[in-house]
Amino acid sequence: MKALILAAALLGAAPVLAQTPAAPAAVQPIDPARLALAEKSVAVLVPQGVYMRLMRQQFPAMMDAMLANMETAVPGGREKARAADPAFDERMRIMTRVMGEELGPLMGRMEPSLRIGMARALAKRFDARQLNDLNAFFATPSGQAFGEQFISLFADPEIMGEMMKAMPMMLQEMPRIMKKVEAATVHLPKPPKPKGENE
Repeated sequence: MKALILAAALLGAAPVLAQTPAAPAAVQPIDPARLALAEKSVAVLVPQGVYMRLMRQQFPAMMDAMLANMETAVPGGREKARAADPAFDERMRIMTRVMGEELGPLMGRMEPSLRIGMARALAKRFDARQLNDLNAFFATPSGQAFGEQFISLFADPEIMGEMMKAMPMMLQEMPRIMKKVEAATVHLPKPPKPKGENE
């Protein structure tokens, strides 16, 4: 259950995680003219309140898709969860509702920072001509429609479902990957144990 909750939280945050760096990068000077063009693009790609709408409208469907594919990822997993917890389905419905309600405002508070980071990233990756081309597209009805749907694509049940289908392969490969991590870090001292843990 804990793993499922974590997966749900990560999937819910996918639109943010997919567009923000894992660690703060050194701030590099950016041409103000290009940044202004990029900010115009971002205004279309990350409209005000998009995460609140995403969590309210798509999070339940995303969770439903994840649960529907649970059997593919972990054969018998859902039935085992139900056997261990007779209230499993109701618990998941409540969890989905509460997480959707809570993640919306939380991600909404992250929107301004996301816009800043995305604008800087676009300004660094695309030149003025390319940004003008993008903004010309975003000014069309098709461009507006794309911009309105851009963020929500990351949490679409179709995409989430396909990601869940890949879970068995990921689970199968994880022990091998962790062995390689262990071998690559063998020269490092062992990490400190959590505070309070017995030696």
